[in-house]
Amino acid sequence: MQFISLITLIFTLFGCIQAFPIESRSSGTFYGVTYNARHSDGSCQSASEVSDSIKLMKSNGITHIRTYSQECDQLPSILKAIKAQGGGMTVLAAVWLDGSSGDDQEISTLKSVLSKNYGNQYIQGILVGNEVIFNNVMSDGTLINKIKQVKAFANDINVGTAEIPSSYTNQLVTACDMVASNVYPFFSNVNVDTAISNLKAQYNNLQKVAGSKNVWITETGWPSSGSALGNSVPSETNGQKYVTGLLKSSLPYYYFEWQDSDWKSEGTEKSFGLLNSAGKFKYTL
Repeated sequence: MQFISLITLIFTLFGCIQAFPIESRSSGTFYGVTYNARHSDGSCQSASEVSDSIKLMKSNGITHIRTYSQECDQLPSILKAIKAQGGGMTVLAAVWLDGSSGDDQEISTLKSVLSKNYGNQYIQGILVGNEVIFNNVMSDGTLINKIKQVKAFANDINVGTAEIPSSYTNQLVTACDMVASNVYPFFSNVNVDTAISNLKAQYNNLQKVAGSKNVWITETGWPSSGSALGNSVPSETNGQKYVTGLLKSSLPYYYFEWQDSDWKSEGTEKSFGLLNSAGKFKYTL
């Protein structure tokens, strides 16, 4: 359900997503990853396959997971898998909004999952929509109402959305419990050798926008194939450099994404995964 918009990424995406205060952490560990519970061909993973993915993440030091929707019955499977692994992991649950009747179904499904408490203590926060204002899917007022609708049953779980900076109004910032951004130095035509410093600078700017609210980088990554964008060159070598830089940082980030997505149409968009389409790691963590 997640899609990278080239224009969006060039402008650096902002959003609101967080539940617990950001824990301090030392460098050397991989913070988080985005995950859609799909195979590289786009088909849904089974519950046992989701469990295997979560186990592989944890064994490689990845303890934070960001999702995008309720598709593939993923949230119950993820929560059960985290519990089976003894906890120690969190998930950003999500509601996908596209302005259709499916929006209400997404919200209804999330409400049902939360009511069954498969492991709500592992939910770090809830994202309601992704770039819906930027993409003219709905107005900020409509989105705020959706956020309030989710907050009504989210109990103590923090709720927000994901947007780009220019889409934020004071009302939307107020409605969010946290502030976040998808930040891709690659789409800013930055050489990989200066990409991490660029990422840190953008994170610092985000903190000014957030005020007293916590900030996360909810997507960042480097493609391993596709066309270059100025100084930004896709390759596994450069992808490894970017991953290594993230490992040395103490930033709270979610790497986009867990596995290459062959089902996507655009060249670089297919190759942001930590894993290749065969499920093998491309990079050393």
